[in-house]
Amino acid sequence: MRKRVLSVVWAVVLMGVLFVQAMAMEPLSASATPELSFDGTTAICSVTCRGENSRDDLDVTLTLYQGRNEVCSWSDSGTDRVSVSGECRVVSGKSYKLTVEYSVNGKAKTPVSTSGVCP
Repeated sequence: MRKRVLSVVWAVVLMGVLFVQAMAMEPLSASATPELSFDGTTAICSVTCRGENSRDDLDVTLTLYQGRNEVCSWSDSGTDRVSVSGECRVVSGKSYKLTVEYSVNGKAKTPVSTSGVCP
C-alpha cells in the first residue's frame, strides 16, 4: 500500500513540475508603454519596449505632438528591450500626445499613445 501511495504522490509532483516548466516557456508578448509627465514647461517623455524574446530586434520612435504638430522626436534600436527618453520645451496650458511606434524583427506593431496637459 505504501508503494502505491508513494507512486501516486511522485506522479502528482512530476506533473506539477512539468506544468510549471510549460508555463515558463510561454512566449512573451511585445509591449510598449509610453510615459508623459511635466516639470514646469518641460515635457519628460519615455518608453521601454520589449520584444517577444531576448533575440528580437527592435526599432523604436517616440514622438511628442501638440495637436497635429510634431514637437519633438527620439528614436533608438536594439535587441530584447529598448528604452527611449527625452525632454522637450512645451507651452503651459496646452495638450500634448506622446506616441510610440515600434517594430519587432521588422514587423510594425500597433502604435501606443498617452496624453497630458502641461500645467
